[in-house]
Amino acid sequence: MRYPGRGNFMVWRFIPTGPQKTYEEFDFFFETAHPTKEEMEAISYIDTVLQPEDIGLVESVQRGMQTPAYDQVRYMIDQEGSGHSEHAVHHFHSLIIDAYRKACPTL
Repeated sequence: MRYPGRGNFMVWRFIPTGPQKTYEEFDFFFETAHPTKEEMEAISYIDTVLQPEDIGLVESVQRGMQTPAYDQVRYMIDQEGSGHSEHAVHHFHSLIIDAYRKACPTL
């Protein structure tokens, strides 16, 4: 992942540790060995705000997927085109499926 600002990137690793658990690890890389004040604030925001929000959302979705009401995957689609949707995720998944079909036509 790449954030605005001087040269940087972030590597996320998600490691399943069991049927209901995943270990997450993040590495941040910057142009210099010492991040700027703004970069440290961004790291702190990711750690204290974004990650807890994301974890709560993912855990809620996983609980919902265990109920009898769940029967298929849903993408968030905003027909108004506000940018709050998962059109790009859907497109990427479609490309993967197409590649699998071409590589393994008998599946």
